[in-house]
Amino acid sequence: MPTERVADDNVLLEGLRHGSAEAAETLFDRFHGRIYSLAMSILKNESDAEEAVQDVFLTVVRKAHTFKGNSALYSWMYRICVNTCLMRLRGKRRSETVAIEDFMPVFTEDGMHTSLVDDWSKEVERKALEKELGQVIQKFTETLSEKYRVVFVLSDVEGLSNEETAQILGLTVPAVKSRLHRARLYLRERLTGYLREGKMEKQ
Repeated sequence: MPTERVADDNVLLEGLRHGSAEAAETLFDRFHGRIYSLAMSILKNESDAEEAVQDVFLTVVRKAHTFKGNSALYSWMYRICVNTCLMRLRGKRRSETVAIEDFMPVFTEDGMHTSLVDDWSKEVERKALEKELGQVIQKFTETLSEKYRVVFVLSDVEGLSNEETAQILGLTVPAVKSRLHRARLYLRERLTGYLREGKMEKQ
């Protein structure tokens, strides 16, 4: 993280610790978009996400004095957001997800795919499909179970490193890599199937 941002975060935290309303407003302006995006990706409901975001910022303001600076401010806030959202999910009826194992590639004893894997890279590059594919990928991402979806969002949507994601979720780096790899494979298989069906419909 750039030294300037660390300094800005320290000033912001100092203001929060002294009860500065201006610091609280700055915190909200600076991080609201990212925290809301993360909450939406987990909860998939606007009102739930907004409530979770409010809880996150209230927690950060109230507990600013407990932040030791062992990680970046946004990492701490992401951790609070993830925990807040997962607690909300567990307090409600579980949303429908799919078994990721059903979409993992199957290999023969000699290491070959049992079915051909479509090369859909050229399809993805077509500008006419970009918006549609983005929506489809988001839809498929929402069907991932929590443990895979959160890792995928933090890593591939928010752009965090494996180390940062591991720190936020309290996982080891190998565990993050494993979950991310499986999530990507799942999304690839779902997208391959979507494109294949699209081609078949046009024939």
